[in-house]
Amino acid sequence: MSESSLDHDDGLLQAYVDGELDPASAAAFEQRLAADSGLRARYESLLSLRRLLHAVPRDEVPVDRLRSRIDAAVERKTGDRRSWRAIAAAVLVGAVLGAAATAAFVRPNSGQETSSLVVTNHIRGLLAPQPFDIASSDRHEIKPWFTSRLPESPQIVDLGGDGFSLLGGRVDVLGEQPVATVVYRHGGHTISLTTLRGPRAVSGGSIAGYNIRTWREGEFTYVAVADLPDADLERFKQAFLAGLSR
Repeated sequence: MSESSLDHDDGLLQAYVDGELDPASAAAFEQRLAADSGLRARYESLLSLRRLLHAVPRDEVPVDRLRSRIDAAVERKTGDRRSWRAIAAAVLVGAVLGAAATAAFVRPNSGQETSSLVVTNHIRGLLAPQPFDIASSDRHEIKPWFTSRLPESPQIVDLGGDGFSLLGGRVDVLGEQPVATVVYRHGGHTISLTTLRGPRAVSGGSIAGYNIRTWREGEFTYVAVADLPDADLERFKQAFLAGLSR
C-alpha cells in the first residue's frame, strides 16, 4: 500500500474514532475494518492508547503541555503526516507511562483479559454511529436476528419496566469467537450485556472508567459493562435475573 493510501486511511480512522464521519461513510469504513486485518490492528492500537489516557487521572497528565508539544510536532511535520502522528503518539504514550510509573504492571490473567476485551467491544460500540447492529426494542425481533448469525441465540429480556430500555443487539468478537451483545439504555448511559457460553473466568471491577458486573446463570456467563455506578449495574443484574424467571 502506498504512503498516500496509508495517510488517507489514517485520516479516515481518526475521523471514525472521533465520530466525525457521516453515517454512510462510517458504515463503509466499518465494512473495511471487518475485512482488513491491518487496518483493524491500527484501530485497536488507537483504542488502546485512548484507554490508557482515560485510565490515568487527568491531574496526573500535563494535558496543556502535551497539547503544545503535539501542536509543535504537527507544525514541523506538515509535509509528512505519518511522521507527526508517530511523534504525537510517542509523546502521549510516554506521558501516560510516566504518570503511571508507580503502578505495578503485570500480564493480565485470563479473567482480566476477557474483561478487557469486553470493555474494548463496549467502547467500540460507543464510538460507532450507533452501538448496535440491529435496532429494536422487541426481543422477539432481536432473538431470531442473533439465531441467524450465531450458533445459538442469547437470552433477550425486556427490562423496560425496571428502567433499562432495550435498544438492540450486535455481534462482537472475543478473541476469534463471535459473541452476542444485547444493548440497553438507562438514563443517558449505554449498557452492553455480553453472553458467553459456559463457565468463563471474567474479572469484575472497573477498566478505563467503565464498571463491569459479571454473573453465571444456567449454561451462560454474562458480562455487563457501562459507565454507571456499580450499584446501578447490580440493580441491572438483579432485574435481568428476575426477568429470566418471569
